[in-house]
Parts: sequence; C-alpha cells; structure tokens
Amino acid sequence: MDTILSVRDLGKGFYIHDRAKHVPAAMGISFDLKPGQLTALVGPSGAGKSSLLKAIYRTYVPSSGQVIYRTAVGDLIDLASAPETQITDLRRAEIGFVTQFLHCLPRLSTLDVVARPLLQQGVARDAAHEKAARMLAALAIPEQLWDATPATFSGGERQRVNIARSFTQGGRLMLLDEPTASLDPVARENVCAMIEAAKAEGAAMVGIFHDMALADRLADLKISVGRKAFEDAA
Repeated sequence: MDTILSVRDLGKGFYIHDRAKHVPAAMGISFDLKPGQLTALVGPSGAGKSSLLKAIYRTYVPSSGQVIYRTAVGDLIDLASAPETQITDLRRAEIGFVTQFLHCLPRLSTLDVVARPLLQQGVARDAAHEKAARMLAALAIPEQLWDATPATFSGGERQRVNIARSFTQGGRLMLLDEPTASLDPVARENVCAMIEAAKAEGAAMVGIFHDMALADRLADLKISVGRKAFEDAA
C-alpha cells in the first residue's frame, strides 16, 4: 500500500520581532503515513503540536523539512512549498482539518455550516444536506437546532458541529486538532467511532491527543513532540 504522507525533518519556528529572537516551536519531526492509519502527535501543552499540524495543512509555512503528499491520482506534492492555489484545491477535494474552534459565517444555519464543504465541491444541495443531517444526528445535535446558527450553541455543541462539518467533507488525509476536547463521554465515544470508521474506509489521519488512553486506542503510531525552547527568547 502506497504511503499517502511522508513527513521529513519538519520544523516550525517563529520570529519575535520586538526581541529579535527566533523561537522554535517544534523541529525534526519525521514519519510516514499510509491509508487507514492514524499518527498521533503527543506531548505537553506548548510543545508545538498544533504548529506542526498547521504546518502540514499549510496554515503555517514550515521553517524546515518536507511534507510529501500523494494525491488521489498519484502525484507527489510537497505541501511545504506548493503554491497556494494548489493547497486550496487539495483542501477542498482531499485534505480535511478538524480545528479546535468552529469558524463560520454569521447567521448561517447549522445544517448549512455542515453541508458547506460539500456544496463548495459541487455536490447537489439535497445530497449535501442529507449527508450533513446524518452527521449531525450521529453527534446528537437535536434536529430542532439545525436551523439555528451555531453561534448560539454551547462550546461542546459547537465542537460537535465542527466535527460534523469536517467528517461530512471527509478526505483522503484528515488532520485532527484535539477532536475530543470539550466533549462529554457520550459525544467523545461517538467521535472515536467516526474516526475508527473513517480509518476503516481508508482515510489517513494525523491527530493531536492529550488523552493518552484515546491515543493508545486510535493511533497506529505515536510521535512525541518536545517542549518549546523559549530560553533564548527570554
């Protein structure tokens, strides 16, 4: 089975202008990922796990290393250096991201928020809404709330909408930034079941987990990310 993602010596740092200092977030991360596998980034808060995940997604431009992604047609693309237009196309069609916080247009209904990625892919509105409804039901968002905006929801409800949207879109590669944070035990188990189902269907995943029991359950490989080195910035 072909590797879908090959991360080589990936690093991300930040420059603090008022102190004229470079601060490394995380450096020297390497791993390979095949379809149906999940690699978990583990380590203490502030270690740079989210920075690494954003560097893979190219929200951040990596400071060093390569992120070689194999597309659905077999092309190899270095996400660290690919043009923005290509990154945007891959995000729309092949690469999904479960962020920690829900960002959506104001006054957009919950059903439309979840269906939006499919609508942007050109999926018919009825089909997009049908899949979005299934995901919302799976995550126990009451149907009477689907016409309301998620801005009025609790933190846990917004996170479930966020997860529903990401899993509605799906992707050959999915990046998960603490997908079970802010969730009650029932919702957490539902999300774990969705992750396991996506893996079984061949999705490759990179996730951040602070709950080591979940990492042990879901991950095929765990990568330890060390604490940030702020000493030189002091």
